[in-house]
Amino acid sequence: MVFKKLWIGLGKTCDMKTEDMQTTLTYLYEKLDVESKVYYSRFGDGDFQIMRGKREMMHKYSPELADELRESFGIVDDNYIRGTMYNEPTYNGRELVNQSPENFNYIFEIIKDNFSNYKEFVLYSHVLFTYMVMHDQDVFLDFISKFIRPKRKLFIGSIKKSSIEKLVGVVDHYVEIPSRDAYYSIDQWWDKVLDCVDDVELVLPAAGMAGRVIQKRLWNLNKNIHSIELGSMVDVLDDLHTRSWMSNKKQIIDRILL
Repeated sequence: MVFKKLWIGLGKTCDMKTEDMQTTLTYLYEKLDVESKVYYSRFGDGDFQIMRGKREMMHKYSPELADELRESFGIVDDNYIRGTMYNEPTYNGRELVNQSPENFNYIFEIIKDNFSNYKEFVLYSHVLFTYMVMHDQDVFLDFISKFIRPKRKLFIGSIKKSSIEKLVGVVDHYVEIPSRDAYYSIDQWWDKVLDCVDDVELVLPAAGMAGRVIQKRLWNLNKNIHSIELGSMVDVLDDLHTRSWMSNKKQIIDRILL
């Protein structure tokens, strides 16, 4: 599947391999088509703030959360696809993410400071689904029609079950978690995840940083599933504008719903 519009990685210089949105999309198709264990995990600026000991809008800091985020980001495997806000795209020559080059530089410095093996990392696009929905809806519909809607699935998040089903189809198992600081109640809902994960083909975490922890723990338990983080775009389904780009975008989202 190829984007109709012009997506170009900014190509910032670093010691790690970075991939643009088209390469990320192609790689996901290739892996999800043939592999039984594929995880796509999205790391934003908040994750890196926690790693360096700062709090973040949706999650307060703790050493335990920082350690689990490092463990998640540090997984090196071709089937553990690490989306990271570094090699961001442009659309028709305009940057799509309101981030200065300095922000990307500090993220790179945090990665270098926390991971001695950082040169082994490949950084894929972490905004893939957001911009598919905004600018290439046919591509997004093809993706979810093939890899999400037909699958037996578990959704973990705070969005209402009836709302998320409008996007992803039938949710066979649903684990509700808090909308903020979900990591700090993980002991209360983690067993619910384990109770049903072996009954599904696909796990969809919508849990902020706790989503990265969920994926890391399931990966380490060798759960042969697909796990895909769709990102904050799912918040629009409940009219929650948790990101600036969401303002007045409900009509766009409505076009891709069941």
